[in-house]
Amino acid sequence: MNITRRSSITGLIGAALAAALALTGCSSTASPQKTATSEGPSRLPAAEGRTSYPLTLKSPFGETVLKKRPERIAAVVPNAIDTELLLALGVTPVLSSGLVDEGGYLDEHGADDLTTYEFVMGEKVPVEAVAASKPDLIVAVGWTDGLGGVKLADHYDRLATIAPVVTSPDTASQLLIPWQDSVRVLGEALDLADAAKAVVDDHEKHFAKVREKHPEFDGLTATWAINYGSANGLQYLSRPGSAPEAFLAELGFAKNPAAREFAREATVSDELLSKIDADVLLLGQSAAARDAEMRELTGRDLFRNLSAVSSGNFVQLPPKTDDGGDLLWAISSGGPIGNKWAAEHLVPLVADAL
Repeated sequence: MNITRRSSITGLIGAALAAALALTGCSSTASPQKTATSEGPSRLPAAEGRTSYPLTLKSPFGETVLKKRPERIAAVVPNAIDTELLLALGVTPVLSSGLVDEGGYLDEHGADDLTTYEFVMGEKVPVEAVAASKPDLIVAVGWTDGLGGVKLADHYDRLATIAPVVTSPDTASQLLIPWQDSVRVLGEALDLADAAKAVVDDHEKHFAKVREKHPEFDGLTATWAINYGSANGLQYLSRPGSAPEAFLAELGFAKNPAAREFAREATVSDELLSKIDADVLLLGQSAAARDAEMRELTGRDLFRNLSAVSSGNFVQLPPKTDDGGDLLWAISSGGPIGNKWAAEHLVPLVADAL
């Protein structure tokens, strides 16, 4: 498995059952330029003096002990949510999943200068790559069961032989570990509890302002659905307990009771198409869906008769924003940087529709 400086990563975002996304065909095409062993220590803000070491790191799979404040941090979660949280804290890891900034919004936070490992959907995380980065802490927060087709339980013991491993308390969550919980865990492990609190507080203040500015969202139901084309069809992504549902709630929308229909299965069959209706319908187009397939879906009578569509409370989103970002990735990953970026692009479109 190659270790490379982050390069252009091509791929598809496939239908999601475990983490509201699945990654297929992702690969790094650049020649290796920089190995993890050539990296210097991770860049960390100054210690706050609130965490006492040694620190026992508990997980559902066992315990490891962090003897002192770490300096070299490897972030190994397949979709790189842990890397986003580290960057939000001002921490630069020595290793990250190559899918960091697949959504196109983390470059300005340092994602374009990271050493990465290549991740392919369903393949094991390359433990040898993690070992080569010489970490003194391995971060696996935000790794839900089966994320990217792999389970942390299958990797934990081997990772723990390399360095202490920090996880979120409940990595068996079906869809979502709230990033707020994960960043607090990171804050304690890295002696950055105040910084973690500041990230959460800033996020809450930002979305409070969004809700204050857009009271018209308050109490309305909303659906986030994605057309994946012929391969995986229409998928209901704002399922109960999902990152998209949490994102819509931060904007002020109420939970859609119809979402219960998709709690176990996200695929929207013709028989269930009426169940995607809501006060506001957001329909995205994945990179796998052709424009003709979108026109076929939105031109059908079953779709046009949805109340959100017939009333004009319907927003159709392209695969990429004008600046090349991916709203689907940002909202499905559910991190603080991506959520704020997504809101900046999405809120004006929804406000115009209403």
